[in-house]
Amino acid sequence: PLRICIMHMVPVLGFLVLLHNCVCAATSVPKPNILLIFPDQWRYDWGGSYYDVPIKTTNFELIAESGTMFRRAVVASPLCAPSRGCLAAGREYDMAGVPSNFDNDYPINQTTFYKVLRDQAGYHVMTCGKDDLTKKSQPGLNGSYHAVELGFSDWLRSSGKMDVVHTSQPHEPYGAFLNAVPANTTPPTTLWDIHKKEYKSDCQWRSYVCNNSSPLPDFAYEDNWIAMNGLKLLQRKPAGKPWFLQVNIAGPHPPFAITENMTMTVRGRQFPLATDHTTLTNNQQLVVREDYAAEIENIDRWIGMYLKYLNETEQLDNTLVCVSSDHGEMLGDHDDWGKSQPWSGSVGVPLICMGQKLGVRVGAKIEKPVTTMDLAGTFLDYAGVKPADGMTTQSLRSILEGNSDKNRAYVWSGLSNWREVIQWKDNNTIYKLICCNGTCPGQPKNTMTDELDWLTDMTHEDDCNAYPLQLLPKICKRLDKAMYTQTAGGQKKMTVLLYNVAEDPYEMKNLVKSEQPVVRDMLKLLPAGKCPYSV
Repeated sequence: PLRICIMHMVPVLGFLVLLHNCVCAATSVPKPNILLIFPDQWRYDWGGSYYDVPIKTTNFELIAESGTMFRRAVVASPLCAPSRGCLAAGREYDMAGVPSNFDNDYPINQTTFYKVLRDQAGYHVMTCGKDDLTKKSQPGLNGSYHAVELGFSDWLRSSGKMDVVHTSQPHEPYGAFLNAVPANTTPPTTLWDIHKKEYKSDCQWRSYVCNNSSPLPDFAYEDNWIAMNGLKLLQRKPAGKPWFLQVNIAGPHPPFAITENMTMTVRGRQFPLATDHTTLTNNQQLVVREDYAAEIENIDRWIGMYLKYLNETEQLDNTLVCVSSDHGEMLGDHDDWGKSQPWSGSVGVPLICMGQKLGVRVGAKIEKPVTTMDLAGTFLDYAGVKPADGMTTQSLRSILEGNSDKNRAYVWSGLSNWREVIQWKDNNTIYKLICCNGTCPGQPKNTMTDELDWLTDMTHEDDCNAYPLQLLPKICKRLDKAMYTQTAGGQKKMTVLLYNVAEDPYEMKNLVKSEQPVVRDMLKLLPAGKCPYSV
């Protein structure tokens, strides 16, 4: 009888298995596509009407209103190769293996989130433009250097603006493209010759003030060429696979050499001038700001082109679209230019994501600090795979979908001789503590510098032993050395600064003496061993 029962159950079990498979097939949701538009050097407060800057970014604002905007996103390190290396590695600056722009390429024995997407999640992973993961060696004449090892399935890689022209002959794809296009000159030349002369001699003041509009036609302007290449990658991708595309536009990085058509869109607008600035005249500042705005507005035009393409090809509903940048631009604040510094203009970047059909909240504005390094964990989360061993990236998905209001208690940024930690208390109190080995780079001129003499003055044994985590006892045992690091040239002071960036976004008021308990608490949060006071 038992044998008969089992024999009679076999067809039933087969039917149930078949029914289960049919139901799963009917209800399974395809993995989302992922588009990351990732320009170079776009500072946080030049992102639309949300700030006091008359910049026209219609498509950026469309994504922000249709999705979620992180108003206080910071980068793990505000320099091209380290920042992009941290994103690729899903690791903090001190763990990512890319300490500066030209020390070394990204270590290919360390996996990237691109590779996890490709090899574990089954994505077709694409990149175009200046990903800077092989910045020391450059991407090669065809852009393929280490592309497969980094995790890409298809690519149209190129170098950044000044890297393109640092050799006498083209050495990477954008220069080779320009060299193949004749210029209407006497004697005959190519667009490469014109472009190189423009960058080498026509742009002044650290390449921020260019004498004339770019002589390149619009189709050959580097940002346009990169963006068009991204669309080419989308058009030739294989059908039936989820895809990831990172569009690494070269602007708004200097030189601010913009085309004639771009120039016409910004002249005559009044932009706010730099904070704590004494170097350029107001008119010179205005020219720099007009050109910077023109580069951003051109990028915004391309954001619109990508949204249009995805909509027309019926892919928009199943695509997570994010826009951010590798670092900001000081734009003359504190007489500083470029990046590499711990100040808001350098470490702060835009970050918006859209994907309503994927569960992303509409119109949300997040005030709590986040790090762009966590985009890696976010993309892996949406792809249904976990970060690789050693990755410290965390997902922003719970914030995007409204299930949480933060994913970290604090965020870090750092480079070279400084580290900083940013911690949210409330929307009116967001503390940033900076520790520098020596003077902080580009330190605000009218900011009181204090090397924490009050910490070394705490000689009472009870005060020392009472503090949590034994922070002060460590300091008390070396009172005469707490402020110094021994170097080959002698002793170098450590500088510790504290700001409330919610009320003081340009870091003009150092609170290190007035908020001593806050300083003590936040010193514990710095990366271990990166400041004499950290534990």
